[in-house]
Amino acid sequence: MGMMKKLPFFLPFGGCTGRCVYCHQETITGISGLISPNKTAIRMAEEREPVEVCFFGGSFCRFGLEEIQAYLNAVRDFAPSGSRIRFSTYPGDLRDARVRRLISSYSIACIELGIPSLDPAVLRACKREASPGAILQDLAALRDEGFPLGVQVMIGLPCQTPESSISDIRVLAEIKGMQDWDLRLYPALVLDGTELSNMAAEGNYKPLSVAEASEWGGHLLDTATELGFRPIRVGLQESESLAAHVCGGPHHPALGELIAAEALALKLTRENQPGPWTLPRSHISKLTGHGATGLKRLAFFSGRNENEMPSLVTCFPK
Repeated sequence: MGMMKKLPFFLPFGGCTGRCVYCHQETITGISGLISPNKTAIRMAEEREPVEVCFFGGSFCRFGLEEIQAYLNAVRDFAPSGSRIRFSTYPGDLRDARVRRLISSYSIACIELGIPSLDPAVLRACKREASPGAILQDLAALRDEGFPLGVQVMIGLPCQTPESSISDIRVLAEIKGMQDWDLRLYPALVLDGTELSNMAAEGNYKPLSVAEASEWGGHLLDTATELGFRPIRVGLQESESLAAHVCGGPHHPALGELIAAEALALKLTRENQPGPWTLPRSHISKLTGHGATGLKRLAFFSGRNENEMPSLVTCFPK
């Protein structure tokens, strides 16, 4: 059975009570205003096969109970039988037992929890109104109640370091235990109209370059994968709106692929530092694409000459 088609609905700032310094959902998604439950129902009714209906771009569980239920009912009543629901929200948004009871009565594929950092200094700098201790308590409670979970983490935030983000993912792995959790990894981009753009203009924030984001993200992705997270998205979805409003940071249409190449080079040299390496054919492009960046990084980590790399990397037989 193939992977279920995802049907996304973006609810920019839906339910949000504040705005993080880096966030501008209308710019990221190219959508302004909230789509109503009725309009989502009309769109779902067009599908003929089960879909994974996704509500992104805000804090879904900060809508009132009636509105949450209206969106969920639209999926239950109008999406094809067997469809499931995925949404993003803050970790503390399900403390209310009434919300948890409501959510648990529907077919939930995943609750994606926005956890850009567990470093108190980073959270303060980003104007996130949560403490690391509270975030971890909320995660443990949701885990113990059996909700399917995922986390959305970031790199390049104000006051954040690669070391702190690697520490974060290790702490999250301790909470996750043996469960399978989805992972989305996003870079901090400087967008017009955000407080982060003011901070950068005033010299109070230095965004990452593409190379820095690739290396940092690669280390984080490699660590997360080793710890049992399931990466489902690396980098923001490219759009005309996003491209038109980025004024700093690692904006690159293939950033996710560059990060994946870095992570693969790290993994290969960790498992067999000098090489040679044999890979599934589907992985080769991660090394050879984008100017063979992955092969160059593999040469760097292994101490080999770049000219040797083509002869040291081969595919599994078909």
